[in-house]
Amino acid sequence: MQLAASIKITKQGWLTPLVLALLLLLPCIAQASLTIGVFAYRDASAVEQEFAPVADAVNSAFPERTVELSALSLEQLEAAIEAGHLDFVLTNPLHFLTIRHQYDVSGALATLSRPYAGHRLNALGGVIVTHADRDALQQLEDLEGLVIGMPGKRFLGGYLTQAYEIYQHGFRPERFAIYRELGNHDAVIQALIDKDIDAGFVRTGTLELWQQEGREGIDQLKVLNAQQHTHFPFEHSTRLYPEWSFAALPRVSEEDKRTVSRALLNMPPGAPLGFVAPMDYLRLEETARALQVPPYNPVNAPLLLRLQRELGNWLWVFTVLLSGLIVSLLLLGVLYWRGRKHLVKIKEQRQALNHILWGTAAGTWEWNVQTGETRFNERWAEMVGYRLAELQPTTIDTWMTFCHPDDLARSNAALQDHFEGRLDSYSVEARMRHRDGHWVWVHDRGRIVERDEAGAPLWMAGTHTDITSRKEAEGEAFEVTEQLKKLATLLPGTIYQYHLAPSGHACFPYASPGIEAIYGVTIEEAASDITRIFNAIHPDDREAVAESIRLSAETLTIWHANYRVNHPNGKLLWIDGIAMPERLSDGGTMWHGYLRDITAAHLLQKERDEYRESLEKSNQELEHFAYAASHDLRQPLRMVTSYGQLLQRHLGDTLDDDGRTMLHYMQDGASRIDNMLLSLLEYSRVGRKGQPMQMMPLKASLEEALHFLKPSIDQAQAQVSITGSWPEVVASPDEMTRLFQNLVGNALKYCATDKPVMIDIAVTELVDQSCWKISVCDNGIGIAPEQITRLFKVFQRLHAREKYEGTGVGLAICRKIVDRYNGHVWVESAGEGKGSCFFFTLPIKNTVEGPV
Repeated sequence: MQLAASIKITKQGWLTPLVLALLLLLPCIAQASLTIGVFAYRDASAVEQEFAPVADAVNSAFPERTVELSALSLEQLEAAIEAGHLDFVLTNPLHFLTIRHQYDVSGALATLSRPYAGHRLNALGGVIVTHADRDALQQLEDLEGLVIGMPGKRFLGGYLTQAYEIYQHGFRPERFAIYRELGNHDAVIQALIDKDIDAGFVRTGTLELWQQEGREGIDQLKVLNAQQHTHFPFEHSTRLYPEWSFAALPRVSEEDKRTVSRALLNMPPGAPLGFVAPMDYLRLEETARALQVPPYNPVNAPLLLRLQRELGNWLWVFTVLLSGLIVSLLLLGVLYWRGRKHLVKIKEQRQALNHILWGTAAGTWEWNVQTGETRFNERWAEMVGYRLAELQPTTIDTWMTFCHPDDLARSNAALQDHFEGRLDSYSVEARMRHRDGHWVWVHDRGRIVERDEAGAPLWMAGTHTDITSRKEAEGEAFEVTEQLKKLATLLPGTIYQYHLAPSGHACFPYASPGIEAIYGVTIEEAASDITRIFNAIHPDDREAVAESIRLSAETLTIWHANYRVNHPNGKLLWIDGIAMPERLSDGGTMWHGYLRDITAAHLLQKERDEYRESLEKSNQELEHFAYAASHDLRQPLRMVTSYGQLLQRHLGDTLDDDGRTMLHYMQDGASRIDNMLLSLLEYSRVGRKGQPMQMMPLKASLEEALHFLKPSIDQAQAQVSITGSWPEVVASPDEMTRLFQNLVGNALKYCATDKPVMIDIAVTELVDQSCWKISVCDNGIGIAPEQITRLFKVFQRLHAREKYEGTGVGLAICRKIVDRYNGHVWVESAGEGKGSCFFFTLPIKNTVEGPV
């Protein structure tokens, strides 16, 4: 359904009720349909044609549903959302923010990406255009007070981006010029060419689209306030913002949202449109807030906005004077209540502090640095197994008695640093002897809260926090880490962490000892800098490795690369690396991975490739020899056959029985050798002669083979059944015909004489193997299990020639044809007298990629 594809809202607005009426019919549509509403920023039909790939992508994810895409104006989109007749919406970012605040619309599932000149663009901006012959218009300020055409004030690229540039130049956008709303971007360009307006606002890409479509007059225009961006090819006059947003309405399930998101993000790179992960719309929100446009306009105070725009700064002067009067009247009352509530507030704060300290299980302490006097709370004493009353009176010596001697020295050093101003606060982790004899770990923190007149520390205050559990966990983690490090030394290659900071600095925070065997650097050198490591990578591979790391960091996908390393020992190594990236809180990236030396495997593979090429060359020479030999040997055989016929004609009546028998043997032998040479010739022609590869209906070759075999089928009174949905494949038609002819002919030849001949031919799709499986089954004489391995070899026969004719080459030709398409051929039989099933597979391919 092309809903509202040709509807245009006129100034009288008479079509809006019609659109709503059409929308009311949508509930009648089956639940199996999905509806996508797209913002008609140009002519509706052009927009629907432009975004048709989006509907196709969604339809591929829901093949059982009908996906409908409709181009609607902003007002029509909102009416459809309000009525609950849309499942998804694709619109400009500003409108997305508006409907997200106004309706229960999901966050962006994906951000639109448009192709242009080899780039995938996921950003848009605004263009300020005027006529090229307007020499007086050179910069943005020159447009003040002139007539400017634009699609509408709700268009991001057609108004908001340019309005923000005007705002940035110190002007009020609503008072800067006389604006005309023309409905769409094409209308603005046409009005500018016709000189109906002084300047125009359009979104990026509009000018280039007109040039691409070859429209007249576009070369008469120029761009004002032009800006440059390295990776953005379109002319633009404003800052750049994220492209259109694709979002879901509340009626869409979470599973369908994820399915649609995957379908959009997996659109093929060559598609006319694509999508990327949802982008950050913070810059757009800042612009909307600055201009006070929906959804950030103060809708609850329209009068205040009008007063601010009309009175400007005088509004604030009046407000300040009025506020001063009100404050003066209230000041006396505030002062009265302030004193009364002060004591209550202090009491509440003290109670809240006690609750917090109790909730955090922290011990508190106060220390008079000059006298040694201390004050502890009950929790402080509980940490070491005492009640506070048992420790009274307490001094700084109480702390020193419980503290571990090794930690006491660190505590004194930290205190001295704090006293002398080198540290803002005192902090140390120390052990304290528990009453039961074991050690308790505490985090001791505090700071100077009072100094004497000379500036010397007088009072300190702080807390004790029990961190015994954390320290025990850290000890266990350390032991596990040390064990893993020992295990890592036993692995070939190296386990590592690779850190890339936002500043660009990179290092290996951790690497097992194997890194020295791969790069020739120590663990310490790898942890500080990677310059030597990257310099060790072969110059021809260095750029590709760096690009693969950059791409993995950008997309957070697994990094995997094979590359060469010039080891400092003079050897050239082949390295295989794989790592999983992780985004850190500071914006950097950490990879956890494994590197291994595959030099030996690479050399072995290279030898295998060379050996395979040698075998392929030998096979080609052998096939050529077989073809030439079988072709040339037939000439003397024809002479033997001809002279044998002459002898029979001239001496037939004079020959005795022995002579006639020998002449028969000579003619029969020559005929059999000729048939074998013909079969060998046909075997050698597979892949060398015949029709080229092409997309072809497989069933057509089967029907042609059955047509050739019709006399044999009629003679055997065989019943042939064909089942399955027969596909198109990439193959040579005459080879497929020969393949079916040999297999079906084989079933006819070895049929049982005591029952009707039944031949079943079927095709099925093996999705997990990406291939078609074709079967030819019969109820014939069957095959002994021990004979199956001989079937597909050249000149291999299972039965005497006197019983069944043939050369033993037919099934070998079948195997060679199937092998040529990287398929597989085999036979299954329950035994003699129980029939046979021949199977072969062909790959599922949609294009002819060249010779197989």
